[in-house]
Amino acid sequence: MANSPVSGSGFREPEGPAFRAPWEAQVFALVCALQDAGKLSPAEWSALLGEEIRLAKERGDPDLGDTYYVHCLAALEKWLSEKNFAAHDEIGQRIADWRAAYLRTPHGRPVELR
Repeated sequence: MANSPVSGSGFREPEGPAFRAPWEAQVFALVCALQDAGKLSPAEWSALLGEEIRLAKERGDPDLGDTYYVHCLAALEKWLSEKNFAAHDEIGQRIADWRAAYLRTPHGRPVELR
């Protein structure tokens, strides 16, 4: 892949940024870290993500590429729950915690959980 650095924002592909938002890069990094740690095989991840994309298409996702990381996140959340790394309600609570932290954080400041 022909990437070129862009003013401290990471790497870019010829068509544009590799990630549209920081959370997309974080999901990608988490999956890579889990694979590097031997917790999640590439074959298992491929099957999980493929199933999530298939289900999304059945729900009407036009598969234009703009929802790819939404599917990655959904697959990762399911995997975390299935492997008992995090229960579904724990994931929901963490999402609520981050949302509350985001809403109380002044613009331009880093978001932190209390």
